[in-house]
Amino acid sequence: GDSGKDLKTVCNEFSMGISPLGNRSYRPLQEDLAAAAANKDSFFNEQVNKADAWKTVASRLDVEGMFNVNSTSVTAWRALLGHARNQRVPYQSLSGNSVKVSLSSKSDHAVSRFSVAGAPEATDPADGGAFSAANEFSGYRLLDDKTIDFLAREIVNQIRVRGPFLSLAEFVNRQLSSGNPALAGTIQSALNELEKSGSRNPYSVVSDSNFTMPSGVNAAHIDPEYQFPKAAVGNSAYGLPGWVRQADILRPIAPILAARDDTFTIRAYGDARDKTGTIIKARAVCEVTVTRDRDFVDPADAAETVVLPTAAANQLFGRRFKIISFRWVSPAEV
Repeated sequence: GDSGKDLKTVCNEFSMGISPLGNRSYRPLQEDLAAAAANKDSFFNEQVNKADAWKTVASRLDVEGMFNVNSTSVTAWRALLGHARNQRVPYQSLSGNSVKVSLSSKSDHAVSRFSVAGAPEATDPADGGAFSAANEFSGYRLLDDKTIDFLAREIVNQIRVRGPFLSLAEFVNRQLSSGNPALAGTIQSALNELEKSGSRNPYSVVSDSNFTMPSGVNAAHIDPEYQFPKAAVGNSAYGLPGWVRQADILRPIAPILAARDDTFTIRAYGDARDKTGTIIKARAVCEVTVTRDRDFVDPADAAETVVLPTAAANQLFGRRFKIISFRWVSPAEV
């Protein structure tokens, strides 16, 4: 969308809140918004047009609503997977001897491998090309509410087996171990369970679940360079656009995924006692919501510092926490 704009224009419009970046999950810091209001070129000149901008500019980007992949809340995963509400999917379709691009009607839980799907929705036989199930091979996929619920539960099951994850790589990649965690990543393993779910399996039309290896052929001999051949064994239709893969699920949600939390709700309790220390005369509970900021406790170290900070306070306490809210908690809530 910004292909016709130069870098300076893109930076100015982003820092002034006029136009988002291509990745709309990123937004400018409040201080950069304020600086841009006074000087529209400030973000470009001070942050982007520098020799080391490639390693510092990320410290000037904020993401609202990060999601911790260590979450074991089925409800939370259900909400994240159900992000595509009332979406219209662009797709190619046949029009006589030519191909045209159309927009689908509004639907929920659409998963498309490409920005423009190669065909209409996978189960739609109306524009099936050479045979009725052609869209299963090149169209986009719709997942119903029950399928989203199933995937959310399976992802949580996989997290309980594999987690906690110390990085996104641990969440996404298969583990170098044995058993199910070594076969596929977290979300892919949940999708594999969907394939095994019988009537809920959306790939039954193109599945070769009844396929058996020819007599005398061992999967371990397919490629002698594989250290773990079982990880390469799967359905022959896997990889077709109509077959949802982990990458298809990750692509739209990747910008907000994290392997840690930056916002915390903390409660503290205190009481006042008589001089004997046995009778409580008053008690109070407070609640504070804090979020970890990009800046260090001691500003002597720049926010973009990625190695060990130099200031003693920063080595001990690290990044600064900002208080978002504070309240006194009533006894009924404790």
